[in-house]
Amino acid sequence: MRRSLVSAACAAVMLSPVPLSVALSGTAAAQTSVSVVGMSQEQAQQVLSDAGVPYIILNRSGSTMQNCRVTEQRDRGYDVEVEYDWDHKDQEWEKTEIEVWRGLALVVFCD
Repeated sequence: MRRSLVSAACAAVMLSPVPLSVALSGTAAAQTSVSVVGMSQEQAQQVLSDAGVPYIILNRSGSTMQNCRVTEQRDRGYDVEVEYDWDHKDQEWEKTEIEVWRGLALVVFCD
C-alpha cells in the first residue's frame, strides 16, 4: 500500500507541468512577484536591484563562466532580529523580535 502511494506521488510530480524545483520550493518569492528565471545574470541583478530585492548567487556552474543565465530562484526565508531595550520604569529588559526577509537565492548556469 505504501509503495503504491509513493509511486502515485512520484508519478504525479513527474507528469505535472510545474517544474520539480518549483513544486518543492514551497512559497517561492514570498515578498516579491519578480521572476528573473531565464534572464542573463546581469539582467537579473539589475532587475532585482531596481526592485530593491535582496539576493545572493547561491550556485554558479558551467564551463566557461560566460553567457550566464538564471535557471532557478528560491526564497531564502526570514531571519528574526532581536532587540532588547532597558525599561527604567519596570527595571527589566523589553524584548522586540522583528522578522526580516532575507531575499532571493539565484542558481546560475554558464555555457
